[in-house]
Amino acid sequence: MSMTVISADVLVIGGGQAALRAAIEARRQGAKVVMVSKGKIGAGGSSAISDAVHSAILTDGDSVEIFYQDILRGGKQINKPELARALAEDCTSRVEELQREYQVDLHFEKELVTPGHSFPRRCYHASSAGIAITRQLRVYAERIGVEFYEKTAVVDLLASSGDPNRSGSSGGIADSDGRIAGALGVVASGGVGQVGETEGEPVIFIAGSTIVATGGFGRLYTHSDNPADVSGEMIGIAWRHGAELQDMEFVQFYPYRLVEPVNIDLFTKLFAKGAVMRNDKGIRFLEHYPQKELETRDIVCQEMYLQGKVLLDVLQVSAQDLQAVSPRLDSLLKKGYGGELVMQPVEHYSMGGISIDEYGRTSKKGLYACGECTGGVHGANRFGGGALTEALVFGARAGSTAVAEALSPSTHQIAHIVKEAKERWANFYSNTGFPADGQELPVKVRKRVQELMWEKVGIERTEQGLQEACDELDALADTVRDSLPLLDLVQVARIAARSALARKESRGAHRMPEYPGERDEWRGNLIVRGEEIYFHSTHDRPSPMNG
Repeated sequence: MSMTVISADVLVIGGGQAALRAAIEARRQGAKVVMVSKGKIGAGGSSAISDAVHSAILTDGDSVEIFYQDILRGGKQINKPELARALAEDCTSRVEELQREYQVDLHFEKELVTPGHSFPRRCYHASSAGIAITRQLRVYAERIGVEFYEKTAVVDLLASSGDPNRSGSSGGIADSDGRIAGALGVVASGGVGQVGETEGEPVIFIAGSTIVATGGFGRLYTHSDNPADVSGEMIGIAWRHGAELQDMEFVQFYPYRLVEPVNIDLFTKLFAKGAVMRNDKGIRFLEHYPQKELETRDIVCQEMYLQGKVLLDVLQVSAQDLQAVSPRLDSLLKKGYGGELVMQPVEHYSMGGISIDEYGRTSKKGLYACGECTGGVHGANRFGGGALTEALVFGARAGSTAVAEALSPSTHQIAHIVKEAKERWANFYSNTGFPADGQELPVKVRKRVQELMWEKVGIERTEQGLQEACDELDALADTVRDSLPLLDLVQVARIAARSALARKESRGAHRMPEYPGERDEWRGNLIVRGEEIYFHSTHDRPSPMNG
């Protein structure tokens, strides 16, 4: 069968802030850059629906070193130091660039309200809407010549050599040592794609370098504030092609979420202005903590989990502050609502993902990554204002490195890539039940994965629960082994559960009552290479874990 072939110096997979910043940097350096996204670029992903909060060093007395130490302390000392330092060093120039280069109007807070920071660093758009920033980045990217291919879902990576072979109990596909040289996509719903193909037809993207910037795996959980399409498939695809993953056991839950009578994200500033959390007995259960409701997210979520039902009390918040800080909540109360305001943590951010160095390189040649799909920047927990800043910093770094190291495939290699893509499509995608129109993956399997992750790989984990999750996810992986798009999703959940089971301590966002507290022998990272999980500390070489 014939397939449309798109060539580029740099291919960027994703449509959010990290992807846009990577594409912009690559294009600025003269590369032909193609972005491919299953949604509308600049309007999808977590960054577009975020509160638009960034971090920058703008206060007298603050410094790169102080911010760097804050990041390490927040990550419980297992961040990759070179990544944490890169974030601290580049954050201010990248945030200021939003105003200077992209005409984004930012507000810089002067009071300290973000937990974990030693100085005020919070910068945000006045609308508190992330799309106000990603929209501007999109406009700039289009203006300088970045090519967009939207409503096109990437279902696999392509290598310049090496044939796919079955390996592992999970039925993954293992590449040889071939360099990543592009991706295989499929036109999603919405009629004829920009590539001229009709809905459900495959598209081949060939590139000298490929950057993954597709976000985390939040929608593998029942309760998450992530968009529906953020479920980690590209992390699974990268792993399937030999890329190392790390810190997959660390998943952040966001505590400041109102769930009854309506869903509202609450800013930490509301609690700085007098709001408190109480249990169903009326007790302020965070009273004994120095920062009370403004402790770091891992602590607040854990305490909320232990309480069961958590109620929001805003009696001490002035009418002026309530209107300014949380207008939706203010409107609800002004309409006469007098019932309970129930809060519940939701999955918010994945600290783990594809392992990268400080320039966005993965362990796989030709493959780069940036943003929430990566691991190592935040360690065991992330501060507020870190995710979007990370997207800018490492998007720019990955884009620059990808251009410098791009290797255009030869005519012979291109012929091999096209042949491989057609074989993969015929063998693994055309008749596997993959929803080529881009709609939801099979509901039953996805729902069960979400239930397992929420109930057994959630805020508090037990050894028994994690083992049960691993066993069932192993079985699910075997069940869906003939449908790679579905298998990639299950594999990410499976790796997160296995990593959580392997870490015998409680650190940051990972809590196990059988192993309370941080343990010095676990000060390090779990690295996933194929089916093996290795522990890497600052003192020892990586060693394989049992199980």
